[in-house]
Amino acid sequence: MDARFVDQICTQVYQRFPDFAGSRPQVKPYAEGQFLLVFQASAKTADGRSLSRTVRVVASADGKVRKMTTSR
Repeated sequence: MDARFVDQICTQVYQRFPDFAGSRPQVKPYAEGQFLLVFQASAKTADGRSLSRTVRVVASADGKVRKMTTSR
């Protein structure tokens, strides 16, 4: 996947999930003409514990987001 498309997708993820700002995704081939981008971040809970969060993005080779999901 082209680096400029990855940057465009990162911008969309950062706008929707601000706590992921600055994290770079792992890019993996997903299906024919599609890629899976996995973002990892951790957040602090109210009692001070760390909570791991993941955003998964399925995108086409031309940078169009097909699906975006997150874990809590």
